[in-house]
Amino acid sequence: MTQAQSFAVAVAIVVLSFTLLAPRIAHPSEPTVILSQSVTLTDVDYTWQANLTLNKGDQVDVKVSTSNQPVDLRITQECADHVVLYDEEGQTFYDYRWTVAEYGPYVFSLIADVGNVDATVTITKA
Repeated sequence: MTQAQSFAVAVAIVVLSFTLLAPRIAHPSEPTVILSQSVTLTDVDYTWQANLTLNKGDQVDVKVSTSNQPVDLRITQECADHVVLYDEEGQTFYDYRWTVAEYGPYVFSLIADVGNVDATVTITKA
C-alpha cells in the first residue's frame, strides 16, 4: 500500500467516524424517566414508597428534592430479607446513582419526621 493509499484510508476512517458520531454528540440521548412524582408526606403518613422492577446492569439515577425539610431516602431490594442498598438520613436533596446488581423488584422509600413535607422524586435509567 502506498503512502497516498494509506492517507486516503485514514481520511475515509475519520470521515466515516465523524459521520456516525456527530449526530450522537450534537443530540445525545436523554435518559429514560421511569418515575417522576410529586408527593406530600403528611401527619397521617410520614412514608412514601414506590416499587420498581429493574434489570441487572441498569444505571439508575435517583433525585429527590424537598421543600427545605429533611427526609430519609432508603432503597431496598424486595426479597425475603429486604436487603438495604442505600440508607441516608436527614437531607433535603439527594442525587444518587448506582448500577443494579441483579434483576428484581426494588423499593424506594421517603421517610419524614414531621408532616406536610413536599418532595419531588425522579428516577431515570441511562
